[in-house]
Amino acid sequence: MSNLIIPQDYARYLPYDMAKDLAQLPEQAQYEFMEEMNSSNRSTLLMYIIHIFSPIPFSLGYVGKWLQQFLFWITFGGLGIWWLIMLITIPEEVREFNRGVARETFRMIAHKYKYAQRSARNNNAYSRDLIRQPEALDLPSFDPTFITLDHLKKGFLFDYNGQTWQVLAEDQFDNNKGESYRIFKAHAGIEEAYFEFKHGSSFKKIFFSKKVNIFQIDPELEEKVRAHQVPPNILYFKGHRFYREESDKGYIFDVTDQRDVTEGFRRQNWLYLNEERDVVLTIEEISPRTLSAFYGKYTDEHHFVDILPGAEA
Repeated sequence: MSNLIIPQDYARYLPYDMAKDLAQLPEQAQYEFMEEMNSSNRSTLLMYIIHIFSPIPFSLGYVGKWLQQFLFWITFGGLGIWWLIMLITIPEEVREFNRGVARETFRMIAHKYKYAQRSARNNNAYSRDLIRQPEALDLPSFDPTFITLDHLKKGFLFDYNGQTWQVLAEDQFDNNKGESYRIFKAHAGIEEAYFEFKHGSSFKKIFFSKKVNIFQIDPELEEKVRAHQVPPNILYFKGHRFYREESDKGYIFDVTDQRDVTEGFRRQNWLYLNEERDVVLTIEEISPRTLSAFYGKYTDEHHFVDILPGAEA
């Protein structure tokens, strides 16, 4: 992170991956980050002054917790007990607020400066049929003291949803928007599942799913896709009505054992969400015409715990 010019006082509020990404942005972007932090961050000293000396303390509101502040008021500071406890917790309250500000500011700045770079990529880069090379991913070096999803590869173990899973295989999907996704197949006993996330994202939105038989969704689904080049706008499955939201095109590569592969296959992916928008169904077509379906939900990386290299890693 030698290109990082923001003060360490601000950098420490960012996760390592975010600080690393911020260091790759232009100096102007980092100055904008500092200006936003200067105007939005909170001071521990000022919060103590508000808490101790203000006739009507609003220290919790100072860090954006107005509901808790209201409860504080109507209980008279928990009859004084809550007021005393906060003398200890105020530094952490300020750190938590500033971490949130730093992350949101980073996301805003990164979107502003990286969107143009992605849009400027050559839209014809995906015009070839089968042979091309996957995008080179900047994967972090393995650190046994701090293992994250970015380190995953074949053989790794992790806990999710009360089960221990082992990675069996990995694919890389490069779409025509200039984005790369890492797709893993894992098993827990005889149960198999798939999960994918966008590479390089600081907040990983992970689609964790299981493969389902397309004929369970619609016995005529394959014929409809062949006839219309897209699946229907509405699908019904497991008691849900799913609506087609968006599609993604690109190339997919099997990178389980190596990353210097040169053969990829066209991939078209259609995303469906149910009415409550909390359950996901995707229809995937990989050339030559192979249609698959995946059913699951979005989650985040904090639910993937105890990540360890397995015997095969």
